[in-house]
Amino acid sequence: MVLERLISLKTALKKPQWMFILGGIISVICLFISFVVFQTSSGLMMSLLVTIAVTPLMLRAVRYEEKKEEEEAALAAGTNILARHKDILRIYSAFFGGMIITLSVVFILLPGDLTDKIFSDQIKEISLVRGNIAFPDTLTKILVNNLGVLILAFLFSFLFGAGAIFILAWNASILASAIGLAAKSLGGVKGLPLAVLAFFPHGSLEILAYFIAGVAGGLISAALTRKKSPRFSFILKDTFQLMVISALILSLAAIVESFEIVLGG
Repeated sequence: MVLERLISLKTALKKPQWMFILGGIISVICLFISFVVFQTSSGLMMSLLVTIAVTPLMLRAVRYEEKKEEEEAALAAGTNILARHKDILRIYSAFFGGMIITLSVVFILLPGDLTDKIFSDQIKEISLVRGNIAFPDTLTKILVNNLGVLILAFLFSFLFGAGAIFILAWNASILASAIGLAAKSLGGVKGLPLAVLAFFPHGSLEILAYFIAGVAGGLISAALTRKKSPRFSFILKDTFQLMVISALILSLAAIVESFEIVLGG
């Protein structure tokens, strides 16, 4: 596969900035293909194409992380759990960070009627979340929705190894669309930095929570598929801790987003 020739796992681990660039390139290519081939629901199909493109690399990253987890289990006691998984979290963050920024710029540069057509699925999702302005209703709605996504991210990774990529790609495209909408209302490209800052507090927390849930599902999936895993109990404990951390981060993100919506409304 061409992607595997462009960036190896070794390169991604040592130079995650290449994953940022790769995220931007792949998202643009997949967006173009989805619009040409699937003019209806092109935004959703783009996320599916991104998933197909990057899954082999991400799956190798998950397997590497699980193998490293087993090898370092004896030395890992007392170390920070997120620090132990920093390599794969950096890969995820760099790739989807590149995807978010690139799609935000594309959203801003394209004419309004074209963005409405290409990103119609994402815009509808944003409208659904931002329909209520009462804090308790907004918080409940966002929290329930996001926890559902978190569980899906875990289950997809558990069942398919790197299955959370689709969930992450879809949510990255929604965040990019929200940033693009805000930037357009602030004057276009010059409003992009302010738009990014406006969505960064809750958006970064949400995406991080989904990353962690995806890593948790991938770790336990890789451990189960191996015939013998001497450190399985350690990996199981790590998985549980990662899910608790991701749920706490997501709850904080929901509170922050609810305040933003209520104050903005």
